[in-house]
Amino acid sequence: MRCTQTNNPGADVSLGAREPVVPSEAPAPTCEALDAALVSVCGPVREVNEDAAVVVTGEAGQVIAVLADGMGGHVAGREAAEIVVRTCSERLSKRAGDGWQEALAAAITAANSAVLAAARAGAHDGMGATGVLALVEEPRTAPTLHLAHVGDSRAYLLRGRSLLRLTVDHSLVGQLVHDGFLDERQAAQHPDRHLLQRAIGQQAPLVAEVQPPIALGGGDRVLLMSDGLHGALADDDIQRIALACRSAAAVCEALLAAALAAASDDNVSVVCLWVPVTTAERRRTRPVTAARARR
Repeated sequence: MRCTQTNNPGADVSLGAREPVVPSEAPAPTCEALDAALVSVCGPVREVNEDAAVVVTGEAGQVIAVLADGMGGHVAGREAAEIVVRTCSERLSKRAGDGWQEALAAAITAANSAVLAAARAGAHDGMGATGVLALVEEPRTAPTLHLAHVGDSRAYLLRGRSLLRLTVDHSLVGQLVHDGFLDERQAAQHPDRHLLQRAIGQQAPLVAEVQPPIALGGGDRVLLMSDGLHGALADDDIQRIALACRSAAAVCEALLAAALAAASDDNVSVVCLWVPVTTAERRRTRPVTAARARR
């Protein structure tokens, strides 16, 4: 796996904040290993980055990405997000074999318990976080995406020229959209759009939403993001910007720059996992005219 962390290189959890850079003009990924990148910044309004994110490779070769958005105040929110990222990535890294759906649900349950324990120890009432987990099994041979989330951090799949939202926000407004009472434009402006129905760290029993496995192909891009990004950019904008990029790092940088230019009022975090086109796939999609020219 080629992984680029555009903040605090070498750290497991992305930290800090800096100015965005212009998307690179690097060629599209052609190696047969997953191209991965993340970026997480404080943003122009917040004083502390309460988001956290990580991309790691597990003991069985699985690629694990976790993104969390903390809440409960500066200190509590940051601590909750780091607990979610650390707990989930460590548990999933040490697992091998099948049963990934159950493993994702168990990781979120463990993170919920850890956040509750930290809240009691630090007297942080209301401490919690959203969380979205993506795990790519067999990334070199038959990449399969396993996904789970709690809250309003999102996952998308960009396949070809189509962007598919894979998660439904666990929020009051998300439920109103799902039930047909609001459209996406109305939801983006709703005063209660930040009210969550589920969060890691809640006292009531927590049920993570786990998706069925998705077979990935060459050129597929999986995007994880906090609401600081998807709250500032419409899905059409996310699709257009990501399609113009030629690497996972460029996708993250371009989406970050666009969210900040759109005056995002929150921390901004995004992860991109890009499945490269294999040699066999490139041969299958070789233009007929080019093939004939070489005869």
